[in-house]
Amino acid sequence: MKIETQISYGFVDLLNTFFEANKLEVNCLERDNYPSNLITLIYEDDSETAMSITLMSYRNLGFDNMLCDYLIKCGVPPNRIAIGRVDITRNMKKLDEDWEAYRKTIGLK
Repeated sequence: MKIETQISYGFVDLLNTFFEANKLEVNCLERDNYPSNLITLIYEDDSETAMSITLMSYRNLGFDNMLCDYLIKCGVPPNRIAIGRVDITRNMKKLDEDWEAYRKTIGLK
């Protein structure tokens, strides 16, 4: 079975932890998709894993939905699930200092 999720490949470590804890034999493959690479889950059709995933999907209104809920409980902001795990943080004070230094080099006061 192949499931194409809307989850970024940046969270593959968290998902692998989930699969190990639930004793699921699922392989996560990276799918090239703009703006981030998403995950495709692959597992055997006639297996214990397939039965467990079917039951989990029924209880949680879908397997992809359940994985997103798991990531949210792990502290991932919902708006970052499809984008990836790396936030770009900017130090505004440092940016202002850099701008002031650059401004002086080009002759602005």
